[in-house]
Amino acid sequence: MIDKKGCDKEDPSYKSCMRVFSKDVAPNPSAVVAPRKHTMANRIKQYYYIGDKLSLLREDDCLEKTKNADGTTGYTIHNIITLRKRIGSKSRYGQIYLTSIPSLTKVYPIATKVMPDNMNNRYEINIMLMITTDILLKNLSRHFLMIYGGCVCSKRIAKKLKLISINELADGDIKMLINIPEDVGNTELMFNLFIQTFISIATFHNLVGYVHRDTHYGNFLYQTNSEKGYYHYVFQGASYYLKACKYNIIIYDYGFARQIETYDRNQDSTYAIDSSTQDIGNSDISKCKIAIYRDYAKIINAFIKKSSKSKGWNKLPELDKNLSDKMQLFKNLLQVKIEYELDYERKNCAPFALSLFSYILENMFLKYAPKGMFITTRPANVINEIPFQIDKGAPF
Repeated sequence: MIDKKGCDKEDPSYKSCMRVFSKDVAPNPSAVVAPRKHTMANRIKQYYYIGDKLSLLREDDCLEKTKNADGTTGYTIHNIITLRKRIGSKSRYGQIYLTSIPSLTKVYPIATKVMPDNMNNRYEINIMLMITTDILLKNLSRHFLMIYGGCVCSKRIAKKLKLISINELADGDIKMLINIPEDVGNTELMFNLFIQTFISIATFHNLVGYVHRDTHYGNFLYQTNSEKGYYHYVFQGASYYLKACKYNIIIYDYGFARQIETYDRNQDSTYAIDSSTQDIGNSDISKCKIAIYRDYAKIINAFIKKSSKSKGWNKLPELDKNLSDKMQLFKNLLQVKIEYELDYERKNCAPFALSLFSYILENMFLKYAPKGMFITTRPANVINEIPFQIDKGAPF
């Protein structure tokens, strides 16, 4: 069934060129840029490195036009930051600019998004600020993108564009990854990316407290990763260890997100699990549970081979059929779980989010992950001293 937002389209209309990634950004030739290693320590270090300068921005600061050396037009805010050139395509959601901080040199590329000042955009920025301050800077997760700062201009630089956010850049998105034959043909890598993707969703549900509601493959970004060993996660007091791979998955774009504790049916379109279950879930709690389930069920299509019998999005022949079949099994298990929950269980929304991820851990990760990839016994080479939290359990 296709809902009003097109959430069940077999292949989302999203194109990776709609966003800007590090490959699109040429650093300032005069800058001395450190090797690009996306460890949490380096990401946090960069945040504080540029933080002092960005803290000089006032909430109502505005962009002022400036001329670049090559004659193109850019913008500046009191010479604190310089938006050197627009990158990416124009969008009704805003414009993205390659950004430099003139007084700093050793920084990775960053981007500034200039967008309409509306409720959805402010809402998303507030979620990003909360995640950055309360989760990323405390080393509680690696699966979100940092926001460095922002302001609301008292005038606009183009039609309706006045809300400004300055953000970390990713290296790409899952749609790009599932179109790389070398990666798609690596079954172990694909399963690792699947686990990370589901962990990022679970963390958004159970630690941040939101349901995403738009989990297409463009809303899962990646950063390249060179760390070796295992990442330590904690969920409901138990420890789990995931083997590091060459990508770190990040859940992104919270414009449609809704807080689980105050889920509002009026903000949602009519949800159905599929065409055979259209009448399930009339209550607010049921709609919230279905939205939680759909966050997982939708993105799993990225790991399923496209065919006449599936809604998979992966078109490359290199995708292992056995892996694709497992993913289809997982999708079926999710549907059985949500149907059982709506028919027989009486959990509230937040407990269901915990219950669903517990089910995923036991019936997907631990049961089917390649040997040694996802384990419960502490290995010798644990990367993160502070365990990553998937829920709001007591921190270690």
